[in-house]
Amino acid sequence: MTRENTQPDVKSNAKAQAAADKAYRKASRPWFKKKRFILLMILVVIIIIIAIAANSGKKDAAATSAPATSAASTQAASPAAQSGTAAQLQALAAAKGYLDSGIGFSQASLTKQLTSSAGNGFAQADAQWAVDNAGADWNAQALKAAKGYLTSGMGFSQASLTKQLTSSAGNEFTAPQAESAVANSGADWNAEAVKAAKGYMSSGMGFSRQSLIAQLTSAAGNQFTDTQAGYAADQVGLK
Repeated sequence: MTRENTQPDVKSNAKAQAAADKAYRKASRPWFKKKRFILLMILVVIIIIIAIAANSGKKDAAATSAPATSAASTQAASPAAQSGTAAQLQALAAAKGYLDSGIGFSQASLTKQLTSSAGNGFAQADAQWAVDNAGADWNAQALKAAKGYLTSGMGFSQASLTKQLTSSAGNEFTAPQAESAVANSGADWNAEAVKAAKGYMSSGMGFSRQSLIAQLTSAAGNQFTDTQAGYAADQVGLK
């Protein structure tokens, strides 16, 4: 019997086994240790670094241009704020309080109230600064004063109301301001004449029709027109 030589088969098997083991180890290697994954990750990292650098450049450019734009916008939109001394600001607060009271102050009467020893006692300069910076609508203030007189029940004619609004002993509005207020007061002058007539009739002095009309139309009295005074005399029963 011829003896078979098995050595070459053993070597061949060993090589095959080694190749198989290598393939197995390669296949069994964790996915994050594989060469293709590592190359891919390196590529991704490079892309991220490039993106971050580009984004940083954009932010730097924006940061460089932003302050100039912001400053220009602020300068255009924000005018210098009004400021004053402590005394001026206190006078301004008082002035605004009077203007909001509904009484109706003119520039002159408000200044007088702020400087008066019976009022606030501010220095003239501080009071004037407050009046100048109070933002008042003097026509509107005159109208408030006019409506206050008309609701008093005393009875004012157009002429006597205008006189009261402009008088130095009254409100000291300018003639145009007073005229605007009277024109826009919505007053019923006949009704105002009746109010005045009733006041005289209840005074106890005793008025005839003629003396009542004379009082209502007098330049030293109410200054109603003859027609308004006659209407009032009729309404109080003096025919």
